[in-house]
Order: sequence, then structure tokens, then C-alpha cells
Amino acid sequence: MSDLPIAGDGGMPVPVYDCRVILSPPDADGQIAARVASLPEITATGKVERDLLQRIVKDFKAALIRYRESGESIPWQDPPEAPADGEQQRWIPVHL
Repeated sequence: MSDLPIAGDGGMPVPVYDCRVILSPPDADGQIAARVASLPEITATGKVERDLLQRIVKDFKAALIRYRESGESIPWQDPPEAPADGEQQRWIPVHL
């Protein structure tokens, strides 16, 4: 019985990133604002949290791919931004 390969095809392992999203409480119009705690340049707004998180993850992946392909360092905010009073956070593992 052969061992299962860790990296799939023997190539580079698939990187996994921690996308921590900070969500504001809904405003008077029901809009929720979201931002990535470690890359605050990535933001989105919407009324449905699930849709908002999908957009944030899509933009997060696109930014990471762009940084990797250009050879630039990812400008992580360290330490990541903490949620303010009334805000919530979600942790989403993101595979590239």
C-alpha cells in the first residue's frame, strides 16, 4: 500500500491563509461593513452576511494571488486590527 502524497501532485503544497473578517453591526439601512483584520485594504458592504463573506474571501484570494505573482511581500498588518465594541469577527481558512 503506497502512502498518500501530502502535496497532491508532488508540487508545492497548497498555502492556507487565515482570513479574519471584522463585521460591523448593521446600520440604519441594514448595511453591514466588513474588512479583513490583517489586510484592511480589503473591504465590502452588504445586507446579507453570507454574501458579504463570499465577496471578502474572493477579494482576499485575488489580492494574495496578485502579491504572489508580482513577487511583492504581502503587507500584513501586524498585529491584525481588533474588532471595536459592537463588532464581530469571523475566521475563514482560505486555500489558494
